[in-house]
Amino acid sequence: MTDHFSSLPWFLREYVHSRRWGSFRAIQEATFDYFRRGDDHILISAGTSSGKTEAAMFPVITSLYNNPSDTVGALYIGPLKALIDDQFDRMDGILRESGIPVTGWHGDVDRNRKARFLDAPSGILQITPESLQNIVSGDPDIIRDLFSGLRFVIIDEVHTFVDSDRGAQLQCCLHRMEVVAGCDPRRIGLSATLSDTALAANWLSSDTGRRTSVIRDPSASDRSVCVRYRGFPVPDEDGDDTERKRAITGFYRNLLEEVRGGKCIVFVNSRYDAEVIGRSLRKVAERTMGNGDWIHVHHGSVSHEFRRRAEEDLKDPSKQVTVVSTVTLELGIDIGELDRIVQVDAPFTCTGMVQRMGRSGRRGGGQRMVVFCREDSSEPWSSVDGVSMDLVKAIAMTELIMNEGWTEPPVDRRYPFGLLYHQTMEFLKESTGARFGTLSSEVLSMKPFSEIDKDAYKKLLRHMVSSGQLVRMEDGTLLIGPKGEKVAFGHDFCSVFKVKKEIDVISPDGRVGSIQGVPDEGELIQLAGRIWQVIEVRSEDATVLVEETDGSAETPWKSGTPDVHPRVMSKMRDVLGSDTEYPYLDPAASNRLALCRTFARNNGMLSTFSEIEGGIRLFPWVGTIQFDTLVRALRMVNSVDRVYGFRPYYIDVLTRLPWDDVLERVNTILSHGPSALVSPDDIVRIGKYDQHVPKDLLELMFADERLDTKFRLE
Repeated sequence: MTDHFSSLPWFLREYVHSRRWGSFRAIQEATFDYFRRGDDHILISAGTSSGKTEAAMFPVITSLYNNPSDTVGALYIGPLKALIDDQFDRMDGILRESGIPVTGWHGDVDRNRKARFLDAPSGILQITPESLQNIVSGDPDIIRDLFSGLRFVIIDEVHTFVDSDRGAQLQCCLHRMEVVAGCDPRRIGLSATLSDTALAANWLSSDTGRRTSVIRDPSASDRSVCVRYRGFPVPDEDGDDTERKRAITGFYRNLLEEVRGGKCIVFVNSRYDAEVIGRSLRKVAERTMGNGDWIHVHHGSVSHEFRRRAEEDLKDPSKQVTVVSTVTLELGIDIGELDRIVQVDAPFTCTGMVQRMGRSGRRGGGQRMVVFCREDSSEPWSSVDGVSMDLVKAIAMTELIMNEGWTEPPVDRRYPFGLLYHQTMEFLKESTGARFGTLSSEVLSMKPFSEIDKDAYKKLLRHMVSSGQLVRMEDGTLLIGPKGEKVAFGHDFCSVFKVKKEIDVISPDGRVGSIQGVPDEGELIQLAGRIWQVIEVRSEDATVLVEETDGSAETPWKSGTPDVHPRVMSKMRDVLGSDTEYPYLDPAASNRLALCRTFARNNGMLSTFSEIEGGIRLFPWVGTIQFDTLVRALRMVNSVDRVYGFRPYYIDVLTRLPWDDVLERVNTILSHGPSALVSPDDIVRIGKYDQHVPKDLLELMFADERLDTKFRLE
């Protein structure tokens, strides 16, 4: 051990000994050095299994132990309640005999525990952004009592905040807390998935006047990826589906062999897939092993009790367990040592793939991910002109991550007008009113609004007055109006994102989870990897009573999908256009890739366009946003009769114009900028508070975020 070990308090040294650490890891040594060196903010970018939580918390705890604060000394902010609970259990065990209290705080935490904390605030407060906003929205005296001695703010999974309204709200919340409490805490950000740290570092520094030092893990992670392909044929001409059933059953047997005998997470891209795959895997396990109870389903619509049971089984070293999960297990909840990660279908993003891969290899072992790419020939979107896009995408993402160290950079959002409405109301809630000059200096000056000029803010405020959200006094003072009071003092005002209302599903043993849409009595639904029959529908409290049964059911959920980045699409084209052999493909994947390359070369997929009957088929190989922009531009070209896009892969253009003419006219339209492509029919009210923003400002935001005219077709 280095001299860093000797500087730790006795209880941290005992913790290190109890874990039998022979030395600190590279990221920990580097962070300890930076921590001692100065007072810059720190951004720690390292793999999930690298020990970055200890790297951040050990020096913070040491500082609080050697020099206790008379208020909260450190604020830990996490994006999920489950992550707060997990970190509370972890820190509570470490700090139990230290004299440094740790308090978890979110919407589900017992009120008595919160009250005890408010009576004697000290130590470490672990909290979600929304709960922190609730506190900061309150009495300024309470804010000062809680945070006047605050020295550290630790923000976990910082990449989830950098390019979202939620993250911009957190920036505003921290700014107000520091101004009111008169504190100047050092910020420490943690992330496992940053390839370009500049935006995240800038986000961490916002409004503080301090620079952010970036610490990357100097030791390369031991990672391996295996990509496997499984195709499901359609029934033959006589309707015989024997081969199809055999292929699907074979897939589940392969999946079972991959996960049996160990601890695994099977990641999927939707709640629907989690339910179908979880249920089918359980049935195959019951037939072949006599028991499928070790297979769980974990997603946002499964009840807390079912999710908790799955998490506890993962942590139990004596149990074999597999959890089929969506993004809910992607973030840094400590789930013990895993043997491997399985991903069914290519993930949506490279960022997600890295985060999921990093869930294996805990405690210093190598990270292993197996990706199963399925191609169901009965689905029209399963392939494009004979090319399995899911397989090609999985290869492209693997190449970007493993060989280029790339993940999607965060997006810098310039015009968050919905959040500006929210923060204006937030400021006026705790004041006796304010004039435009005060609002400009106190609200518009905050980092998230640095691209919004005063004229746009005046327009927003005038709209808020005309709609009754605000009242303007004769001297120009603005007050919250009657309609605004209903919003600003509502129970969910502190949250800036929409929460879809779902129907609670209750069994005799307790809450199972929730579904979208009201089922009929007697209907079968699938939830938590089990089949339930609806016994009673209670419309008055939006619940259904169920009993577990057997049979089959398909319960759909609607949710959005992230955009595909242009670099992923470009790499997919490279994969198809090369003859490179990839050693991590199984024989079925290698053979299918060879066929995909042949199809791509023969059908013109590798060039920008090919001729079809009555027009042109474009293969632009651009990201989702650029693809949508191109479709709009094509629809504005005179003599183009119809435009149909299979997003984000190809666009069919029915026209008599030659390609050169289409190309010239499209590039001319793109040169006019994104605002020229906004349509009066566009749905621009997307965010929670967008309904209170004038439409022309929303169109400006829409053009900036959802359209990109900077690319050109060749």
